[in-house]
Amino acid sequence: MAKILVADDDRNIAEELQDWLESQNFVVEVCFDGTDALARLQDFGYDLAILDWQMPGVSGVDVCSRYRAHGGRAPILLLTGKKETADKECGLDSGADDYITKPFEMREFGARVRALLRRSAPYFADKDSQGTLTLDRASMSLTLEGKTMRLLPKEYSLLEFLMRHANTFVPSEKILDHVWDCDSDASNQALRTCVNRLRKRIDKDGSPSLIESAKGYGYRLSVPEKLQ
Repeated sequence: MAKILVADDDRNIAEELQDWLESQNFVVEVCFDGTDALARLQDFGYDLAILDWQMPGVSGVDVCSRYRAHGGRAPILLLTGKKETADKECGLDSGADDYITKPFEMREFGARVRALLRRSAPYFADKDSQGTLTLDRASMSLTLEGKTMRLLPKEYSLLEFLMRHANTFVPSEKILDHVWDCDSDASNQALRTCVNRLRKRIDKDGSPSLIESAKGYGYRLSVPEKLQ
């Protein structure tokens, strides 16, 4: 499940976008000025940033260019009322990946969001399979060795993130950064609780857990291979 930052000083628009994105099962954080947006992009990991062009503090275009100058790689979608070709050129040259003018329909907005996520990380397709594990984002379900089960949103997000780093230990801090909202009260205990819930769902009695943990290293998902 992708983690998305929305930055727009129009709170009505920001909250409307947040509501729609969350209805699509994305993890969403919202801020209302460019200074906060830039700080969040530099301090936390996002899979997509949606920036309004004209914001107090730092404009969306400046946020984009500064973020890129410091090596930021997350795709960026600019929102603006500017419609001239020169404006679009300026926005894209600042490092944005796409550009949409206000007002816009949510269907177009959603299509652009999905396209950017697919382009930057094919993992964000509607379905993804690794070994005997298959995740379906639309139904929030996991199929394991032919058995399908519904997952809670946080369980889904955690398993999806571990699948992206399958067979590699991921530090707890990195998992919390990507799977939980940075404004939440996320903690190592919350992560352990979520991992334990997943283990109860996917592990076989008497067999080693598919989700390993190691002090100082974090967690690793061992993806079971399909039988030949």
